[in-house]
Amino acid sequence: MAAYLTFQRLSLISLFCIMLQSCFYDTDDNPSFNSIFLSQTDPNNPYPFNGPQDPIERIPYTEISDNRYCIELERWDIPNNRTDAVKTTENLQTAIDWAVSQGYGEICLPEGHYLIGKQGNDNYYEGIRLKSNMAFLLDQKATIEMVPNDKWNYCAISIKNEAFVVISGGTILGDRDNHNYEPRSTDGSTVHDEGHLICIEGDTESVIVQNMVLGKANGDGILIVGSGVGQEQRLRDIEITRNNFSDNRRQGVSIVGGLGILIENNEFHHTNGTAPEFGIDIEGAGRVNDSILIRGNYFHNNRGGDVVNTDGTNVIVENNILLQGNDSEYIDGPLVYWKNAAWTVRYNDISMRTESTNNWNGIIMYSNDNPKTVQDITFIHRNRLNNCGMYMYKDSNLSITNNIITNGHLAFWQMNNLILKHNNVEHSNECWAYRFKDVTGTAEGNLYNSTNFTVPLQQNTAWSGCWIE
Repeated sequence: MAAYLTFQRLSLISLFCIMLQSCFYDTDDNPSFNSIFLSQTDPNNPYPFNGPQDPIERIPYTEISDNRYCIELERWDIPNNRTDAVKTTENLQTAIDWAVSQGYGEICLPEGHYLIGKQGNDNYYEGIRLKSNMAFLLDQKATIEMVPNDKWNYCAISIKNEAFVVISGGTILGDRDNHNYEPRSTDGSTVHDEGHLICIEGDTESVIVQNMVLGKANGDGILIVGSGVGQEQRLRDIEITRNNFSDNRRQGVSIVGGLGILIENNEFHHTNGTAPEFGIDIEGAGRVNDSILIRGNYFHNNRGGDVVNTDGTNVIVENNILLQGNDSEYIDGPLVYWKNAAWTVRYNDISMRTESTNNWNGIIMYSNDNPKTVQDITFIHRNRLNNCGMYMYKDSNLSITNNIITNGHLAFWQMNNLILKHNNVEHSNECWAYRFKDVTGTAEGNLYNSTNFTVPLQQNTAWSGCWIE
């Protein structure tokens, strides 16, 4: 009878894990604090995730030796049952450092649940540090989890001032469900928004993060912080592909300085907890953000929004699906940018099901009365917007062409040099569909409910029409 009850209990746990999509626990794992379960990925993703993945097989950097070492847990005395975070951290680090020193390039971590984290300083908990010229390959059934702590900052995996690094496979989890929000001694704040799963920092270049589950960070799934304010940017060539970013508290990915960053074929979902709560946030805070490609990603249920660009230049956002779920509401909206950002937004499918605090705007530009310092043209071309529209104000040099907008609008206020061509807006109210106040530029070939619609813009004379406050 006891054996039958045990089997029945395990069966129920297994069923529960399947229902919740991601479950990372074995019966011998430490039960002394809460287990972590991730929100479901969306089966409507054209390339859906089916749980944790195997690491990549082909390492693209020739700088990484194909000599492989699989870490011997008994030899290095590394627990893999969610216990003894300090021992696990120190011994796992020792094993990695030894393998690198012996010329191994591919270092694999066997299946198991590895609890990591140890005291760094009063504000920081330390995890694992990766070296140059190495691939850290997690077994599909390997989970690295940050131990519950009360620190403002942590990096479960740190890559700083290194080159040619790959991390792939398995799962990394943060401690947000078990975190102690100890008030900060300086001001009493309990925000604690700098606990990250992977930190890529400094003069780092040529890093690939692929085929991973990255969930429950107290801050970001991945934080990228490049060279300092006013300095030449030396952090470059980062690829983030085919990862599941789930239930991270601040962001899926934050880019705080970097060149040549590719974010492709990931799923970003259920980002929520502390502002800004976006799937991807490009925000250099004085650092250079340039040449960023965000392509083929699937966004849903991110509370703040999906992509925000405050200052990135030469940014391309293309072929993404941005879907607001029925059980979440945007604060800002799917795509948000500031007037000194410069980007091309094209071939995206954007849908809103509930109104954000910024109305039904699938693409919105924030502005202020400060001078515009970046004069590049922003291109918004060939997107499909469903149940939402666009609103831009106090800006210049904007090209909006060949977009299809269903039950939405195009709205502009105090805009100079607006190029508006070959868009089709469908809406029951003509004066809501196209709205202008003090706008200059050119317009041709636009449609309202698939019929010709004249917008009499001129280059040197501001025009207003059908403005609704």
